[in-house]
Amino acid sequence: MPEGGVARWLAMPDGARLRVFTWEGGSRGTVFFFGGRTEFVEKYFEVVGELRMRGFSVVSLDWRGQGLSTRMLADPRKGHIDDFSTFDRDLAHVMAEIAPGFPKPWFALAHSMGGTVLLKAAHDHPDWFAGVVLSAPMLGLKFSGKAMARTVRGIATGLGSIGFGKRYLPGGTRKAADENPFEHNILTHDERRYATLQALIRAKPALGLGSATVGWLHAAFRAIDAMSAPGWLAKVRTPVLICAAERDSLIDGAALRHAASHLPAGELVEIAEARHEILIERDPCRAAFWDAFDRFIGELEKN
Repeated sequence: MPEGGVARWLAMPDGARLRVFTWEGGSRGTVFFFGGRTEFVEKYFEVVGELRMRGFSVVSLDWRGQGLSTRMLADPRKGHIDDFSTFDRDLAHVMAEIAPGFPKPWFALAHSMGGTVLLKAAHDHPDWFAGVVLSAPMLGLKFSGKAMARTVRGIATGLGSIGFGKRYLPGGTRKAADENPFEHNILTHDERRYATLQALIRAKPALGLGSATVGWLHAAFRAIDAMSAPGWLAKVRTPVLICAAERDSLIDGAALRHAASHLPAGELVEIAEARHEILIERDPCRAAFWDAFDRFIGELEKN
């Protein structure tokens, strides 16, 4: 853990617990950092350290159903959520209970699924963040064609409607993505960082999360559809930097380009050669990301 970190439990009104990490003492304000599906705070200790070196306080958490926060189902390896509005409420509780103790300006940095939640937060709570940086945000899922997209959506909707929402998606397993051999992974080109993630799960298997459930995918489609409604993006007044991974196998690049062009203060930067997990990539990809981050935040600090 980067020096000065504190881990705590945040009790939710419904009895769930979220594991929250904080680092105080930043002179430039606070970055609220949120990972994607399956992820946990330890995975991004390197990123936290880089934010700390830049002079920021940092707040991060394990999303409900992930890391060591309360899991949703009896089988803790099932990646499940009832609706993304649950994430919205959890984030609002963090902002009410934790954020006031940290210096402004407040910025947000989020990856993948975390980006979906954070863009919704920027839409609904324009007073929270002075700027938002999104790494490969889940604003559209990538399929091999429109027919495949319709098929997958139909399966998720159909299985959910007959009570199978808490089951793994067809072909899904309890095996965490980071437990796959490096040569089979589609997330990063960096073998050393990938090995670190595998070591974390070996040391604490409870951190691991397996495949998504039918219900999770159905909820993800609903969240993406809501953001795709006409005029929705135009109401997001917070400056947003979207970093797209050139070699992303999970996120639809066209959706990211569409979002950036329709956000009033949106910007898109493509990270060359990067797979989905830009922040866990090789050094040149990460350097390109940090260059974009520093420029974007620096411009906001001038205003």
